[in-house]
Amino acid sequence: MRPEGVFVYGTLKSGERAAALAESVGLVLRLPAVAKGLLLYALPGGYPAAVFGPGEVVGEFLTFADLKAALRVLDAYEEVGEEYQRRVLEVQTPLGPRLAWVYVYPDEAAVRRAGGRRVLGGRWTGSLPKKP
Repeated sequence: MRPEGVFVYGTLKSGERAAALAESVGLVLRLPAVAKGLLLYALPGGYPAAVFGPGEVVGEFLTFADLKAALRVLDAYEEVGEEYQRRVLEVQTPLGPRLAWVYVYPDEAAVRRAGGRRVLGGRWTGSLPKKP
């Protein structure tokens, strides 16, 4: 099976600063979604990073009129190959499970080097968690 859309959990979500970018590349539908198997971190630059691990992340599942064309723009925005990697993951939506592309950080070591702090609850709100 091929991914049907993109799972977003940060600045591309509805109401966030880059939501208009998704809309500008042929956004068709936004659905609330949850991705299991991810841990979420807030980075000092004001955006999140997810890595594979024993957790879940709350976000949105986006579909596009032309997914391939949308991915070219989103890959550039997410700096695929430099900062993020694009991987496939099943996400849960109100319409059932969907296969999605998701932008993830390479690993937890990369998140630590970037100064990331864990976001408990898996929902990014645009701010860094307080230091314990």
